[in-house]
Amino acid sequence: MKYLITESKLEESIFNYIDELFDVDNINWTHPIIDDDETGEMWDDNNRIVFYFGDYMGMDYGCFYWYACDYFNPNSPASEICPTVTFNIEYENQLNGYFGNMWHKPFKKWFTQNFDLPIKTIE
Repeated sequence: MKYLITESKLEESIFNYIDELFDVDNINWTHPIIDDDETGEMWDDNNRIVFYFGDYMGMDYGCFYWYACDYFNPNSPASEICPTVTFNIEYENQLNGYFGNMWHKPFKKWFTQNFDLPIKTIE
């Protein structure tokens, strides 16, 4: 049996799923720390953000990751598609499993509304 669903209803369903998957009230974020082995200096990398649930212990186990254009080499192909968000494979597989890549556009809107950060590409 086939079902027809309007584009607006599909987008609404995707928004609802994203809201359930990523409860904004429980998502924390941080700028990862860069540790320069040569100089011993440490600083926050303001060109990327890790979004995560629970405690962050400096490990890469976030829900998703935001990268500003300044994070990439200006001559790299990545600099043409930034700012970029990448996902923990677990969450990406869930979203792809339910919606294919149709969740990208609604997620971009949801992300911008909730975190006030630009996003051009989902990788």
